[in-house]
Amino acid sequence: MAALVKPVSGLLAGLVMDHFGRLNTLRLGIIPWSIGWIIIAEASNFPMLMAGYIISLLPHSWFVISLLAYISEISSPSVRSVLLNFKSVFWGLGSMAPFLLGALLHWRTVAWINCLLPVIPGVATLFLKESVLWLVTKGRVNDAKKSLAYFNRYRKLSKDEDLEGVIERKLLSVQTLHEEYRSSNRSLLHKMKFFFQPSGYIRIFMLAGLECFNEVTGSSVVFANIIVFFTEFGTTINPYGIGIYIGVTKLATSFFNAWLLKTFKFRSILMANYVTVSGCLLAWGLYLEYNTKGTTIYQWIPLCTMILYTFSLSAGVYSVPVVIAPLIFPTHVRGTGQAITTLIQSLLEFSAIQSYYAMKKIVKHSHILYFMALFSLLACAYIYKYVVETHEKSFSEIENYFSKKDNCNKRNSLPGEELESFHEK
Repeated sequence: MAALVKPVSGLLAGLVMDHFGRLNTLRLGIIPWSIGWIIIAEASNFPMLMAGYIISLLPHSWFVISLLAYISEISSPSVRSVLLNFKSVFWGLGSMAPFLLGALLHWRTVAWINCLLPVIPGVATLFLKESVLWLVTKGRVNDAKKSLAYFNRYRKLSKDEDLEGVIERKLLSVQTLHEEYRSSNRSLLHKMKFFFQPSGYIRIFMLAGLECFNEVTGSSVVFANIIVFFTEFGTTINPYGIGIYIGVTKLATSFFNAWLLKTFKFRSILMANYVTVSGCLLAWGLYLEYNTKGTTIYQWIPLCTMILYTFSLSAGVYSVPVVIAPLIFPTHVRGTGQAITTLIQSLLEFSAIQSYYAMKKIVKHSHILYFMALFSLLACAYIYKYVVETHEKSFSEIENYFSKKDNCNKRNSLPGEELESFHEK
């Protein structure tokens, strides 16, 4: 159900975020979230539970997409990856919270807690200023100046600098960056034309490829079937306790990510983690292949491998695309671009889970794991060839990369009169 609702959520998030702004999207998302959890808390039957679950899922992408876009637009390249990594920190906390709260409280009480939790950050956003880049694309120059003054109020200035001059220079830089995208206030149809140009669809294909390898290498499948996995391994480990191990690993890794994303190139992180993921999947396959049913020998292997697998996914496979996605789209289509990416991600997630169930009926479980391990290695070749490096790059540098690629493609594909028209432009 989550994989089916998320595409709708993502498309709505892109439209709302580009039209109403990043912070307003966060605030608006609180309404359906709270309504959904109220229905769950008061549910008296299964249809009510499902209805509340679906409604609470609708703003999921609103929170994620607008949050990442806002942080990427207000932060400098030197600290952007660290700030974006805070999503992973709260993701780790969120993975542990249901198990901890469920052990102490009734599930209806937990539902009421979920209903009220977003009110705290919602109130906190009232003390923030909107993204400068979004304000400029909407022609709200005076508001953009106020926002720049807000975010630079503690900036250390040299003797020959003044705050007003710094703000003017930054504002001019933002306006120059987006001067070529004057269609920011046009209809959705005009915005979509951007994604039919090489500069647009290259970005979509790049992220879609990352999401495809993410799903094919088993991230959604493994965590969605974790109890089944450990039952088939034949271990005596309590499979429900694995959730605690996974949550602790995610949380610990999210803090480690702050240093990792700050220090190393994103592509290097991705490739290193995909190699590790491949090794983990291969180890699972061999364990299933050669471990005799009913024995408990070497049962620490699947447990330790699961922890390493979770670490590798959290340290790169999950975190790096989250950092890259809001950086590679121009401001006027950032919400739309991330919405399209979320739609593709949700469809791939749904397809991967359903394909896994179908494949289990045809081939051995261990062979599926071997297949996933192979594609983890192929992911490294894809990343090396097609994924752009955005580590500590400014928006201008990223845009220059795609502009050069776009111009190169046009020169190679436009002969005769079309090429002359290109040079005139």
